[in-house]
Amino acid sequence: MNLPSLSIRRPIFISCIVILMLILGAFSLKRMPVDMFPDVTFPVLFVQVTYPGASPLDLEKQVSKLIEDEVGSISGLKTLTSNNLDGVAIVVLEFQLGTDIKEVEQEVRNRLGNIRRDLPADIYEPVIRRFDPADQPIVVLAVTSDLPEGQAFDLANEIIKPQFERLKDVGQVDIFGGRKQEIHVIVDKNKLQERKISMLQVSQRILDTSKDTPIGKIENPQSETTLRTSGEFDALKQIAEVNVNFIGSDRAVLVQDIGKVVRSLEDQKTIGRIKGRSALLMNIYKQRGANTVAVAENVNKNIAKINALLKERKISGEVSLVRDTSRPIQLNVYDVKESIIIGIILCVIVVFFFLGSARSTFITAMALPNSLLGGFVIMYAMGFTINLMTLLALSLAVGLLIDDAIVVRENIFRHLEMGKKPKDAALDGTKEVAMAVIATTLVVIAVFGPISFLQGIVGQFFKQFGLTVVFTMLISLFDAFTVAPMLSAYMAHPNEHHKGTGLIGRMLAGFDRFQTRLEDIYEKGLKYTLANPKKILLAGTLIFFGSLVSIAFIPKTFLPSPDNGEFNVNIEMPVGSSLMATSAFTEKVEKIFENDAAVDMVLTVVGNTNNESNKAMLFVRLVERKKRSMSTTDYKEEVRKKLTQFNKEAIVSLGDIDAVNSGQKPLNVNIQGENLEDLNAYAVKLVERMKKIPGLVDVDTNFRSGKPEFHVVFDRAKSEALGVSTVTAGAELRNRTEGNEQAIFRENGIDYKIRVRFEEVFRDLRTQFSTTLVPNSNFNMIPLSRIAKGEETFGYSQINRQNKGRYIQISGNLAKGGALGTISAEIEKIIKTELPPPPGVDYKFQGQADDFKELIENMLLAIFLGVTFIYLVLASLYESFITPFSILLALPLAMTGAFLALLIFGKTIDIFSLIGIVLLLGVVAKNSILLVDYTNQLIHEGLERNTALLKACRTRLRPILMTSLALIAGMIPIAIGLNEASAMRTSMGIAIIGGLVSSTLLTLLIVPAAFGFIEDFKMWFRHKLAKLTGYQGS
Repeated sequence: MNLPSLSIRRPIFISCIVILMLILGAFSLKRMPVDMFPDVTFPVLFVQVTYPGASPLDLEKQVSKLIEDEVGSISGLKTLTSNNLDGVAIVVLEFQLGTDIKEVEQEVRNRLGNIRRDLPADIYEPVIRRFDPADQPIVVLAVTSDLPEGQAFDLANEIIKPQFERLKDVGQVDIFGGRKQEIHVIVDKNKLQERKISMLQVSQRILDTSKDTPIGKIENPQSETTLRTSGEFDALKQIAEVNVNFIGSDRAVLVQDIGKVVRSLEDQKTIGRIKGRSALLMNIYKQRGANTVAVAENVNKNIAKINALLKERKISGEVSLVRDTSRPIQLNVYDVKESIIIGIILCVIVVFFFLGSARSTFITAMALPNSLLGGFVIMYAMGFTINLMTLLALSLAVGLLIDDAIVVRENIFRHLEMGKKPKDAALDGTKEVAMAVIATTLVVIAVFGPISFLQGIVGQFFKQFGLTVVFTMLISLFDAFTVAPMLSAYMAHPNEHHKGTGLIGRMLAGFDRFQTRLEDIYEKGLKYTLANPKKILLAGTLIFFGSLVSIAFIPKTFLPSPDNGEFNVNIEMPVGSSLMATSAFTEKVEKIFENDAAVDMVLTVVGNTNNESNKAMLFVRLVERKKRSMSTTDYKEEVRKKLTQFNKEAIVSLGDIDAVNSGQKPLNVNIQGENLEDLNAYAVKLVERMKKIPGLVDVDTNFRSGKPEFHVVFDRAKSEALGVSTVTAGAELRNRTEGNEQAIFRENGIDYKIRVRFEEVFRDLRTQFSTTLVPNSNFNMIPLSRIAKGEETFGYSQINRQNKGRYIQISGNLAKGGALGTISAEIEKIIKTELPPPPGVDYKFQGQADDFKELIENMLLAIFLGVTFIYLVLASLYESFITPFSILLALPLAMTGAFLALLIFGKTIDIFSLIGIVLLLGVVAKNSILLVDYTNQLIHEGLERNTALLKACRTRLRPILMTSLALIAGMIPIAIGLNEASAMRTSMGIAIIGGLVSSTLLTLLIVPAAFGFIEDFKMWFRHKLAKLTGYQGS
């Protein structure tokens, strides 16, 4: 099908297609969800087992190892990790990509069901969930109130929480940082033991009398009646009157005889504060696939409504916004949209000056809305979202999309200047560059197509990125062969090339004269090049290899430091510190940020859901970038200096807010082995050496020993002789200290736990050991000191395992100027040369350090596939295996400028600059294609080779400069970084602009210099091949 001819013959038909495409594109754009990242499937499952009061060693032996042995044989399992902390074990199962996560999740559930009876009876039911970056709280709220703590929790849980749960697309609301009311049955140890009663009996009797029991139903021909017992407690007095035992055969012992029943609060595990004031915190999650920005906006709108409701009901309480994760999404979306719009304007200005015609500029610029909105139609049909990766692809595509239209329109414009009629000029001009336009488009697709199908997690993130570029490029190719010739044929005007005498006219005329002079200068340089091709090629080779030296001096990292105005301060007190002690210390750290104009808000969370009372976290949000003098990185460096005053009291470090809110530091190295003491000895040496690496700060391990423990060691012979089961004795002691909370007290529709345990003065087994009694098999009470002894010792604060072996993790943050790739390489060098690990000890990089390696491997693969596909595309189009080499010469020339630009501007080789380098592969070949394609046409028309080169290069200079400058103009907003969200992407714009400048300037000389040698080699090769095969070509 001849599209240019069809578009000129059927302009209404083509116009209707374009209008339909624009309408559908606008509709698709409006309907597409907005999120930070593409919907990526991580084949990772978490199994969380809570066992209150258990030590990490207990959890390792009684929980983690059992689960590991059971699930370790599941097909597709890649890595099996477990973290054993105080009272909670977390087992992480990472599967191979492509594993059906739903299927393995069900298999994990079945496997856990198989071993449930082997796990401790007192554990909470294991919680199994998938890991999903989208399963992060999108909004964090704070509830402040003057009500007592328990009532404040009920306010948040029963009144405020349901208001948000009812909102559209809100999936879950969690509350932390506060304490719910509990009913405490406080038992007096002396009264209990005087009556020879065990705590197990007391707990069981309260549980047995606290529930309604369904009896069944009776039926007759007319009706049926349901029968049930009403056994729930209606008042605290009823709990106090529960009969727990009999003395003799008739005298009942009631709960009130051995203790008291009081309203109290849960044991405090976390403390929340906002701006120094106590607060309950609420995490709000969205439903999977929902629009993050829309859900967050809906939540924000309802904050005012809920505050008004509380005020109307005269309830003391206020809800305030703490963190909105849609803000960075909105900033990124706004930034990329702004970059696209500014890029379009700059592109149009470039085209306008080169063509000197408003009509030609309009015709060329039409490619942008057509291609962008047309791309949205395909993206919507493919289920894509508007996210950082797709918007990044569109911002890169702005300069690419206009290229085809520029080449076509410029050639039509040239034919019009020859005096041809508009329709003839449109057909002849389009036909002349058709092969070049197809080649340039297919080359870009050949580069970005493979990116869409890279392996690993990085590959999943890049899928939508690569395909978005491919979709928009296909639409731009359609536009170049239909809209551009159609509008050129019908919008041409006899006076179109008249510049006028006004200011703009004089500017255009001056620019036209500049172009002519530039062409003359280029022609002189070209003549020298054709006369001295070896000198030019040698100079180009030296420049290329010289630029490779710069790579050694460019820092390498996975992600550059963000400037989003948010960071964390992580605090770790000595092992064994209480929650109150940690809170008191944290208050001192908070004072650093008081009265600081650069700080908008400080949120404090003391303790965490893993029962680590010695840890705290401060979330610091700075004011907008324009209201503060320092970037986030610079401000963090100032804070880091202030925090050194606390080094003797605690470990205090700074961290960035990562995309999935994992709280991990950028650098993580796992030291693996079996003996924790040996691992720790080696880890300590490595940490001390790593602290000397420039750019690496906050280096530490996650291993902490010295946590105080008290062990009850049974004498087996004595316990068996007296009929005491060690499990029953342990359960009795647990009921006395941790308590039993199986029974429920319901009031006003709210369930409160009933916790049965000793008074606080009797809970310390160390001081009560000699007077403690435990039941034997006949429920006779036996002194604990007769069958066991107590030992004070020290244990571990956590035990980590990976693939059934133990490990210690060394982690560190990046200081200003620190580069992850450079630091990782330095650590590998240290481990291999200075500090080799002892026998049985190994190491492995985790987190961003591991992701960086995967990124480099994937990008090298993408570059290899891109170059290979470019070669194959060009070979098939030009029906030659030799000609593509003259075009591929531009690729190393682009690398030259990209690396030098990164070095000069102090940027890093990171995920964004690597995207820019991959983009250059597709873009820079375009210039060579335009030169080689037209030169071959002229040679086929009978011109001598050097004459053809001179004419082709002079003729194609304008479209080459136009397309290159248009893309450079489109990249300027990205290279500058217009707001805090775009600061981390500037390396991409700089790499692209540097590569374009070098490739454009060098290609104009290197390709003509090499063309003759490559053509001579092609003729020689054909001659040799003909002699070898006997083939006589036509």
